[in-house]
Amino acid sequence: MNLTEIFSRAFNKLPLNIKEKVTIPYLFLAIILLFGAAYVVTQVVFDTVEERFTNQLIESGNLATSRMVEEEDQMLKVLRLLAYTTGVSDAMAQNDPETLRTLSFGIIVNHQQEAVEFLDKDGNRVLSVSHQLDGNIEDYDFSTGGGNIFREQVFVQHALLQHQDHRGDKFAGFVNTGQGDYFYVAGPVYSADDEFVGVLLVGTSLSTLVNQFREETLAQITLYDYEGQILASTFTTPLELADQEVRDVVLNQTQAAFIRSSSSRDVNVRNIGYRELLTAWKARGDTNLGVLGVAVGESFLVSTTRVTRLQITLMTGLLLLLVLIFGINLSILITHPILNLVEASKKVKAGNLDVKVETTSKDELALLTENFNQMIQSMRDSKKEIIASYDGTLEGWSKALEYRNEETKGHTDRVLELMMKATKALGMDESKLEHIRRGALLHDIGKMGIPDVILNKPFPLTDAEQKIMQQHPVYACEMLKDIPFLKPALTIPYCHHEHWDGSGYPQGLRGDEIPVEARIFALVDAWDAITTDRPYRKAMSREEAVHTIRSEAGTHFDPDIAEKFITMVCD
Repeated sequence: MNLTEIFSRAFNKLPLNIKEKVTIPYLFLAIILLFGAAYVVTQVVFDTVEERFTNQLIESGNLATSRMVEEEDQMLKVLRLLAYTTGVSDAMAQNDPETLRTLSFGIIVNHQQEAVEFLDKDGNRVLSVSHQLDGNIEDYDFSTGGGNIFREQVFVQHALLQHQDHRGDKFAGFVNTGQGDYFYVAGPVYSADDEFVGVLLVGTSLSTLVNQFREETLAQITLYDYEGQILASTFTTPLELADQEVRDVVLNQTQAAFIRSSSSRDVNVRNIGYRELLTAWKARGDTNLGVLGVAVGESFLVSTTRVTRLQITLMTGLLLLLVLIFGINLSILITHPILNLVEASKKVKAGNLDVKVETTSKDELALLTENFNQMIQSMRDSKKEIIASYDGTLEGWSKALEYRNEETKGHTDRVLELMMKATKALGMDESKLEHIRRGALLHDIGKMGIPDVILNKPFPLTDAEQKIMQQHPVYACEMLKDIPFLKPALTIPYCHHEHWDGSGYPQGLRGDEIPVEARIFALVDAWDAITTDRPYRKAMSREEAVHTIRSEAGTHFDPDIAEKFITMVCD
């Protein structure tokens, strides 16, 4: 135990609460900071108010344009995600709005996108998705047909004609949809064969944009068209632009979004004076959509100029040095028990619920530590209960499937027992055994989606019926993929019909591409199937079953695992 630890233990045993331990030493430091702050404030008061006001206005404008770029990037991300979602291009090509709705709705809700339009290659609307005003996050309206309002837009025509500029094949603009003005990013959609099938538009209302900009900049934001008409504003009673003011903005365009030579005007809204900086409202880097106005009240608390900032920096640096020398050593004494809690919480976050923190003080931290330990114990108990509940639910699913398929009753219990025996015999990592057990339990859960007439057919299936039956691993994946608890167990339900030579389904995986637990389970499943009576055939003898497994090794089964499996079942 070093000197710091000894001193820390002694300090924490003092009969003081945390507030007193922190307040008394830092009271002296606060007095020093007060004198420094008084000097800084004095310098700020005598600095040039007009220059600081202008700097603040320019900074607010730069924040607004940066926020516009971020919004575009987010919309482009959603556009690409929708365009590359499997099945979307086919549904657009087939003018299938219901499939589009099914495929896209989850993505749209997850990204809280306000409006999405799917147009066919002629610009006709296939599906329109728009968030309900003041609705919950999942409340959307859907409509089909029409679309002329979008087809006539220049930026949509660029996408329909598959044009490209130096930034790519995406274009932007705003449209009055009848429900308000919306800003859209449009881009073409191509099929898997690289055939143009239509245009996808992702949009956000202009009122939402200006409100987001206001939150970022703390300034009043207004968007105008090139006639000076107001499109959206955070002002309650905004003022339109005169023609000359619009022309000034156009003439003053530069590569910088906001500069001192930008157009500005003084406005009075509800008897409050504002100065409004005007610049071109751009999208996709250089596409002019109108005018962006950023207004700050004349009484706004502004930032300091460069000289004053330098003075503040130097003063802050000196004060910071003093704080560091005095505060770091003091914080070591005070926060030692807290650091123990922090380290313990990191372990808990990583999934370790077997931690326990020792009490080293006699203040509120001792009670906090005790409560923390009790909380972790409760979490351990709750986790066990939840896992037991989940496993009970999985067993219920499995039983429900067996009740549907009379010929496989008892199949799940048999393969589950044999699978656990095989994985242990083959030296699988013990940390994976629970996930393997759940995967084996749910290996045929996808058959819940197979019609009874096929599932319970008492004689061999036709080719068409076989294709339907072969979809059950895909159904299992769709059912389980969004359940985090079951993701590690998904490989068996999804991959246990893959073959070593790549002739299996549904993915056609080959060799080591197939997860090892799925390769093992394929043997277990096949062994139970051929050694159990079925309505259309009798069970094989053990010798016949071994011969069958060996004959399929290297084609259907992993040859190494097959030999180890045969050795195990023959012992």
